[in-house]
Amino acid sequence: MAEGKMLDIAHISFLDMIKVMITMSGAAAAKGSLIRNAINTADKIKEVEYSSFDDFLAAIENSTNPITQVEGKATHQGEYVFGLAACPFAPSIGNYTEVFEKLPDGYADFTTEFNKPSKVTDNYRVGEGAGVSPFCSVHQPMRSAIAERIKIGGNKIKIYQLGCKAGSGKKGFAEKWMTETGISQDVVDKVLDNHMCCYYLKIID
Repeated sequence: MAEGKMLDIAHISFLDMIKVMITMSGAAAAKGSLIRNAINTADKIKEVEYSSFDDFLAAIENSTNPITQVEGKATHQGEYVFGLAACPFAPSIGNYTEVFEKLPDGYADFTTEFNKPSKVTDNYRVGEGAGVSPFCSVHQPMRSAIAERIKIGGNKIKIYQLGCKAGSGKKGFAEKWMTETGISQDVVDKVLDNHMCCYYLKIID
């Protein structure tokens, strides 16, 4: 740890809380709890409407877009595909590993559980291989749920999680959601070369 640097105890406590949930109730129950909490948080976000996709993008740039306020600025890669350069949980992971050197035991099992097909991952179009850490089970459903509170040109939108990259550089791809959106793995792979997260925005006609 760098001299004079102060660790964020909230970050460390959050990661330990996940570890306790996994130990006490198992990966499946812990996954359900984290996803429910993420969706409940998203439900508190004020609904917003943009007149056009360009206005939606402008709101990302000026950080008034509800999704941006939660995860930071994503960049439009073309054809409604977005890349997020930094994982919003990176500071939490960094703080924890500075103290304990590695993430808690059980995290790998949790990530496997999150990627399994389920009603909730289907509803929010997440997981299915795109989860690379337990934090994806918070971040991905929350983003999708927030998107459901946004309209563009009077139309609702949906977000599909296409892929994600772990801090180690390992990439995870959601074949189901790539097939459903028609976005090839080559496109997602290229986005993940320089981003940690890749998703698709669909405007519902």
